[in-house]
Amino acid sequence: MTAAVVYENGKEDYRDITVNGRAIKKGMEQMDGAWSTGEFGSMMIDLLAPSTAAQFRYRRDERTGGIPAKVYDYTVKRENSHWQVTMGSQTFRPPYKGSIWIDPSNGRVMRIEMQAFGFPDDFPTDDVESAMDYQYTRLGDAKQYLLPVHAETLSCQRGSDNCSHNVIDFRNYHKYSGESNITFGDSVKK
Repeated sequence: MTAAVVYENGKEDYRDITVNGRAIKKGMEQMDGAWSTGEFGSMMIDLLAPSTAAQFRYRRDERTGGIPAKVYDYTVKRENSHWQVTMGSQTFRPPYKGSIWIDPSNGRVMRIEMQAFGFPDDFPTDDVESAMDYQYTRLGDAKQYLLPVHAETLSCQRGSDNCSHNVIDFRNYHKYSGESNITFGDSVKK
């Protein structure tokens, strides 16, 4: 499956979805099987938002993507969670925990790992995990941007070895921008 992801005004929009090279008219949320959204930027922004009230604790120094990083563990309470897990007709916003890798030279996020927990006993899963990797990517204007390059989500049906593994690779980045000038001429009297 491929899709064009447009990130505009802080929101992700999935367009031009194809399955095995064939265009489909369904939206991402209408797809069969495992799918996920938010990896491009929404999950990172949400984790760091004051309304999420994540509790961070320094764990260690480590390298990720060849860059030195500070690793912090975190937890998010259920009442502050915006992570929505949907299986079948059921939806739940779980509490979650994980780790975040930060480049200490500029405060940029390099990796995020998330693990949901606290699902109700009647929810179809009791295990959902996600990981996202970010790297500096050079775009057409020769500047480097920190962008997601890889994400994985794993969810398993409760009490079974039946799991869905969703792998996303981000590539073919393009940056679009525009500029315009408006000038007003003096009126000429004859």
